[in-house]
Amino acid sequence: MKIPRLLFIICCVLTQFVFSQTEIQVASIENNEPVPFAKIEIKALEGNTTIITNSRGIFVLPNPIKKAFVSVKASGFKSFEDSLDVSFSRKINLSPLVHEFEEFVITGQIRETTTKNAIQKIRVIDRAAIDSKGAVNLKDVLQNELNIRINQDQILGSGLSIQGVSGEGVLILLDGVPIIGRMNGEIDLSQINLANIQRIELIEGPLSVAYGSHAIAGTINLISKKNLKNGQEIQVNSYYETVGNYNLDGRATVNFNKHKVSIYGGRNYFDGWSAGEDLTVLPKSKVADSGRFQTWKPKEQYTLGFGYIYQRKNTRFSPYAHFFKEKISNKGLPRAPYYNQAFDDFYFTNRHDQGMSFQTKIKTRFKIQGVFSHNYYQRIKNTYLKDLTDLSQQLTLNNSDQDTSDFRVFMSRASYSQTSKSEKLNYELGYDFNYEIAKGKRIQSKEQEIADYAVFGSIDWHITSNLVVKPAARMGFNSSYGTSLTPSLNLKYGVKKSVFRGSYAQGFRSPSIKELYMDFVDVNHNISGNDGLIAERSNHFQVWYTQQLKTGKARTELEVTSFYQHVQDKIALSQDATGIEYSYFNIDQFESVGIRTKLSWNFKNIELKPGFSYTGVKSSLGNGRFYYSPEFNFSASYDWKKPAIKFHMYYKYTGKTESYLTTDVESIRFFMNDYNLLDFNISRSFWKNRINVSVGGKNLLNVTSVTSSMTTGAHSSSSGSSPISWGRSGYVKLQFLLNNSK
Repeated sequence: MKIPRLLFIICCVLTQFVFSQTEIQVASIENNEPVPFAKIEIKALEGNTTIITNSRGIFVLPNPIKKAFVSVKASGFKSFEDSLDVSFSRKINLSPLVHEFEEFVITGQIRETTTKNAIQKIRVIDRAAIDSKGAVNLKDVLQNELNIRINQDQILGSGLSIQGVSGEGVLILLDGVPIIGRMNGEIDLSQINLANIQRIELIEGPLSVAYGSHAIAGTINLISKKNLKNGQEIQVNSYYETVGNYNLDGRATVNFNKHKVSIYGGRNYFDGWSAGEDLTVLPKSKVADSGRFQTWKPKEQYTLGFGYIYQRKNTRFSPYAHFFKEKISNKGLPRAPYYNQAFDDFYFTNRHDQGMSFQTKIKTRFKIQGVFSHNYYQRIKNTYLKDLTDLSQQLTLNNSDQDTSDFRVFMSRASYSQTSKSEKLNYELGYDFNYEIAKGKRIQSKEQEIADYAVFGSIDWHITSNLVVKPAARMGFNSSYGTSLTPSLNLKYGVKKSVFRGSYAQGFRSPSIKELYMDFVDVNHNISGNDGLIAERSNHFQVWYTQQLKTGKARTELEVTSFYQHVQDKIALSQDATGIEYSYFNIDQFESVGIRTKLSWNFKNIELKPGFSYTGVKSSLGNGRFYYSPEFNFSASYDWKKPAIKFHMYYKYTGKTESYLTTDVESIRFFMNDYNLLDFNISRSFWKNRINVSVGGKNLLNVTSVTSSMTTGAHSSSSGSSPISWGRSGYVKLQFLLNNSK
């Protein structure tokens, strides 16, 4: 009987010990998420105790205390101080600091996280910044950003380069789905309307592991609006710009229980612009045919979209459909000798995108997500002979004047991941599939197809509370170029207000169908495909350093970034000896190197953001040296609280640039001079934020084009001009929002 009594006594003691422990959890009052590694100070009569919460925001107090003074401090949250009874388990809620609140980002991440906690450095342009720039399309919002260069073709539209790499090397996504329809390697940024976009996430450097080909220089992910609160919302936006922009768009959303239905649409119209046109508030009448030919071509765009979201507990199901239609009019000059006829070109673009995304969480630790999509892009070119006396027209008989090209991409991507915040090791495994079909008389054999298959995986390893390492790899197979292995390694180390990030990533880009098999010929272009191209491969190194400071009520953040990239077998255009026809070819090697620094200073209602970058590029076509080009930008904003008026100013200086073409005989050195852009915006809300009025000016320095020159030999050169923007303009935007949230 002695043994059972002893066991009974031991059990009682252990039970008393277990139940005497007090478990306290620290969580965010905003979303009930645990706050890991918070510092707890408990002052009682028996003495002081200091404890750090674990990765789940929990600490255990072995001896319960009836009354104590508790102080809780955590980065990004307001300090908590109070006298508490900690003799029983309880939760302490912390309020986030308003000025440190960050949106969640998803591009290239295993799970949603903030920009501060993301392993890669992600640049976020939120809806407020989009509106403050008076941005209508993606070109408008990116042209003031550092390390991004915008180029303009009056027929093909606006393109961009990131870290010295342009065209096919930049991937543009809409909710994780690639936007197709590249002409001469570029997606026309002016075709990407921002009316239904909530924010833009931009990552510089390769993301080939996550997204495959094209993500070799940078990735831009546009995140559409997804308000899941119950209720109804109607939004109408109208926009007028003095150069002849007339835009109207709207959006309606209905949310009830587990369902959300949204529809949006709009029309953007631009009546064209030519040098010498004066700034006018309203359009003026012109002499017949005097303005037929315009430097900036008239265009008309229509957008329409539908979306549905079904959300039940941890599962979300989201089918969608987007439609886009554009018409560009390139009217010719009256022809001699009677000036009664002219050739007119019309370019039609049609985009149809349909798909479905899904996401489900299993036991809050595991997540399965994916997307399936069908993207269709069609471009039609028609040339007419116009009779200017009776305005009749007929298609020209030249077969090369008429063209229709169709492109379809079927895409599927899905992944399985562990996303627990309490685990030191999280991972993601997935597959990616892309199948592209191209048809048209300018496509070799009138039809071509390319398929990409890949599996990928990554690990988020929280070695310590300050150090995170993310190795990743992708094994891909291309139907034309075989298999490829693409690795990457990212790390992040943070101490208090300092964060260091570093990355190494390989990039892989297989040539597109257009580069391989398509001929593009019109009055301004004569480009032939080259089916002998080989795939590009790159090695990219990048480091970031971020430091936050606080002096009184002023807050400062300094960011410094440096990168080096080497691209083997880079694809570029080659010019033949006639100087008329171009084709694609592989440069032996291409290198880019650069540094970027940005400062953000906030004091009360004032925010100032100066930035500077210095980028060098070296091509085997050149003289074997880097050619450097500087950039400087500066933005300022002031929120005048009492009358509720906001002021915004954006300035950017773009330095002189150099690039190369090659002919069958020699290399051509191309220069484009520097230029400055300046925009200004004033906005005010009325009627409890239901109405917002913005008035602003764009291109206030009136930069329309810059001098460019080509050097083809030791003594041979020629000069011309490159388009930058239409002339100085003013705009007004009126936004009406009716929101009935429950």
